[in-house]
Amino acid sequence: MISSLRIALSDLARIPNTDRPAWLEGATASVEFLKDNLLKDDEILLYASGPHFWVHSVLAPNSSVSPPDHNDLSNSHLTPDDSWCIQKSYGGGEGHRVYLEPPLSHPGCKSLVGGEKLVFIRGFEGMKSYEPPIEISQKLVHSLGVHFVDERSAYCRINSKGDLEDVICVHTDKDHDPWKSIRAVSIRRHDLATYMALSGMSLVARFDFTRFVPSGFSSWDGAAEQSFEAKDLYYRYRILPTYASYAHGHIILRTKLTPDDLVDEWKAEEDETNRKYAAFKIIDRKNNALVETSCGPEYIVNYFTESELPWEISPAFFRAEVLQRYKADQEKYTIEDRSISCRNSWHLKTYDINDAGQVHTYIGYLARLPYEEQIYWQAFNEWPKENISKRAHQTDILGQFSDDDEPLGELKAQIERLDQTPPTWWQIRGRPLIEKVLYPATDSADEWGNEVLALDHMIVEGFLPKPLREIIKANGGSFEKDWGSLKLLETALSLTGRTAEEARDLVSPLRELHLLRNPAKAHGDTSGRVAVVAAARKAHGTLRNHFRDLAGRTRSAFKQIVLTLPNA
Repeated sequence: MISSLRIALSDLARIPNTDRPAWLEGATASVEFLKDNLLKDDEILLYASGPHFWVHSVLAPNSSVSPPDHNDLSNSHLTPDDSWCIQKSYGGGEGHRVYLEPPLSHPGCKSLVGGEKLVFIRGFEGMKSYEPPIEISQKLVHSLGVHFVDERSAYCRINSKGDLEDVICVHTDKDHDPWKSIRAVSIRRHDLATYMALSGMSLVARFDFTRFVPSGFSSWDGAAEQSFEAKDLYYRYRILPTYASYAHGHIILRTKLTPDDLVDEWKAEEDETNRKYAAFKIIDRKNNALVETSCGPEYIVNYFTESELPWEISPAFFRAEVLQRYKADQEKYTIEDRSISCRNSWHLKTYDINDAGQVHTYIGYLARLPYEEQIYWQAFNEWPKENISKRAHQTDILGQFSDDDEPLGELKAQIERLDQTPPTWWQIRGRPLIEKVLYPATDSADEWGNEVLALDHMIVEGFLPKPLREIIKANGGSFEKDWGSLKLLETALSLTGRTAEEARDLVSPLRELHLLRNPAKAHGDTSGRVAVVAAARKAHGTLRNHFRDLAGRTRSAFKQIVLTLPNA
């Protein structure tokens, strides 16, 4: 729920400390708030309950409220717990009957029969201290394609940018005094209008706004009840100046949106002529030139089209920092060794890193990204310092399998296989953890440290100390109580087919990795971090090369460790 609506509900619910007489006599102001909300705001209030107010909206067939029968609607009664039920009845000359009964079967008026309830709050009879949750019509939720996300207290969908957007918000503002708590539900205007247009329904909101001081209120004597009536609004109200007031009635919200309008929206979304495209520096492989061109369809062509325009598979090159955005938010983005995707929003089919450390992909794939994403990539675009990687040339241009050594990919595959049938000594790592481990794209110490830590989580933390102790005992060995998993692993290997030297060599790259994790992340030891970063660069040129070498040695050792330890 947006903050303005939350603030407004709080103002409606609680007696202010200043200007109290004006507030107490102003119940009709709450009607104006509700009217403005339904007619103007992007967040439509479906349900609200709290001190001094109650709002409950349902859908009614357009034919039943066009024109509205205000007298009939004034007799309606809506309760949050009215729901589907298995009804049992007897009498009326029909004998015993058991049947399904939908909500709004007996709303107290004709206008709402055949309508739909949107909000349900069902009590749990017999359960003490049970606070019933707010439930939303599954028909509505499923139709809008939204899902409840607990930390957002909202039913959400993923938009075109891959971000979560709140569609139906469930708001709870608790107070130590339950009577002062507020519960509410709101929905985005366009989504509600879409559902109303397709179901042939209008929204009918029943409301009751009552303002008084409970400790000092005696009766409503002293003022006559009055009424207000307009085309889609009716309420009765009473005002005791400076003392108390109420307004209760109903308001109808209709939509001008039609199914034809929704078809037009759909066509507009599919219309490629409205798309925008960014320009990129590329190697025009067809014409053997460096050019800068738009990635739009009128500027590039596929491999089979006769034209002087660049091919779609012309490579564009980028500073390696372009990947940081995706590596930093792996909840939103899935970044793999050769591809990147953003939830269900967009997908970059392939990329790679050349010998100069540049990220590269093809202009035709960039054209498929949303324009905002193209602009992001454009900011990192630069002329090539080297050609595309050997691996990319083999797989993307020649259509061959790559003969490049790929240690991290092979290591991940080993772990995934082990996860499928894990031995007792292995803790399943799972795809989310495995997918987090990537090569550093840059020579940043921060990125390198993050990847070292992720690799350690994936490998070293997979070995379970207790089963390793059992292996040692079963083979006549001994161990100290304070031994960690790597020392236990080395001892277990030395007792199950490896010499002490072989066991030490197999565990060596894992131990090196584990010892790096703290200084690499600078956990309180900045001087230690400077030292290990300098040593890695001195030995391998770049931190990416160091990580690749460590991953390769770890891969080879891990394979032999798995073959050596018992599989039980």
